[in-house]
Amino acid sequence: MTGYAKRESGLESGVHCWRIDPQSLVWERPNGETLTLLWRDVTDLRIAFAPTRWKPWRRLLELRARHGRRLVIDNSHYRGLGDFEDRSASFRTFALDCIDQVARAAPAARGWIGSRLGDYLARLLLAMLATALLIWVLIALPTPLGLLVVLKLLLILASLPMLILWAIRARPRRAAISPEGVGRSLT
Repeated sequence: MTGYAKRESGLESGVHCWRIDPQSLVWERPNGETLTLLWRDVTDLRIAFAPTRWKPWRRLLELRARHGRRLVIDNSHYRGLGDFEDRSASFRTFALDCIDQVARAAPAARGWIGSRLGDYLARLLLAMLATALLIWVLIALPTPLGLLVVLKLLLILASLPMLILWAIRARPRRAAISPEGVGRSLT
C-alpha cells in the first residue's frame, strides 16, 4: 500500500510516516508512537489549497473521524529554517489513495473542497469590515476637492469585484469523495 513521510518542523528530529492499510491509516510519529484511523470511522474528508508565506504551493488533506479526531496532512517537508520541500507528487498519490479508501469503507462520509466554513466566514467578515473601514476613512478624510471623494469611492467600487470573486472561489464546497470530486483540487 501507499505511504507518505515528511518532517513537520525543526523541533523534531525524525519524520512522520503515514501508511495506508486496507482497513486503516497508520501514523507513526518520530517518537515511535503509532496512531490508527479506521477508514470506516471517517465522516469528512477535505482537500484544500492552503498556501503560506514559505509554502506558496501548499495543499492539505484533512480527515475527520466519528469520535471527533481530526488529522491534517500537508505536502511540505521541513529541510531547514524557512526552507521547505514541495512533495506534491508523492502527496497527490497518497491523498488519492486515501480518497479511494474512504470512498470504499465510509460511503456516508462527506467530501469538501476549500476552507472550513468557520475559517471562511471569519475571513469574509474581516474582509468586509476592512472594506467598510476603507470606505469610511476615504470619505471622512478631509479633501480640498469634492471630486476627489467621488474618485476614491470609484476606486473602492472597482476593487469590490475582486473581493466578490475571492468570496466565491474560496467558499467551502461539497464534492463527491472520488478522484474526480475532491481529488480534482489536488492538481
